[in-house]
Amino acid sequence: MFRGLTISGTAAEVRWGYHRAARLTSYTLTAHGATGTVTATVTDADAFKLAQPDLTFRIVRQNGPAWSYPVQSLHVADGTLTASVSLQE
Repeated sequence: MFRGLTISGTAAEVRWGYHRAARLTSYTLTAHGATGTVTATVTDADAFKLAQPDLTFRIVRQNGPAWSYPVQSLHVADGTLTASVSLQE
């Protein structure tokens, strides 16, 4: 397993199953071991969907499949999302 990793980008989402709960821009995923922290700007969000269980943070990629990580905890305030995600091996 890696010691640390930071990924930044401009296209990501929080998903609840097949539903988009939030559209994100200017995100940063910082990981240490098997846990990561996401900080992002929220451009569009559905409060009901964000309150549901089993959310995933999804990085949209132009060349290849999206990367998805289960959300452990989530907080949205003043247009900024902060989430803890579980990284899969």
